[in-house]
This record gives sequence, C-alpha cells and structure tokens, in this order.
Amino acid sequence: MEPSEWTELAKITARLDELRKLLDAAEDTNQIAAFYALEAVITELEATRDRLLRGLVDRVVDQAAA
Repeated sequence: MEPSEWTELAKITARLDELRKLLDAAEDTNQIAAFYALEAVITELEATRDRLLRGLVDRVVDQAAA
C-alpha cells in the first residue's frame, strides 16, 4: 500500500468538506448556478474518492489474506 494513496484520500476528503461548506453557503445565498456547479464537482470527486477507497480496501484485504 502506498502512503501517497492514503494522503490522496485525506486530501480528497478535506476538499469534499470544503466544497460542501461552499455548497451550503451557495444554497443559503440563493446562488443557484454556483450550487449546481458545486454539486457536479462534489459528485465527481466523491466518485474519485470511492474508487481510491475501494482500491485501498482491496489491497488491505489481500494483504490480510496473505
């Protein structure tokens, strides 16, 4: 397992937290275009995080089974 993958996962998670705060602010101030743009970025980044996490979990399971 590469430590850089765990670092990348942490970075993505932190970025998602930031984006969700921006999303809340956009919703609170009725910035509809920003809201939809942020939703799209969040959806894409969540998919990236899910793929990365799935790969990390698979490697942990493989190492535990070895």
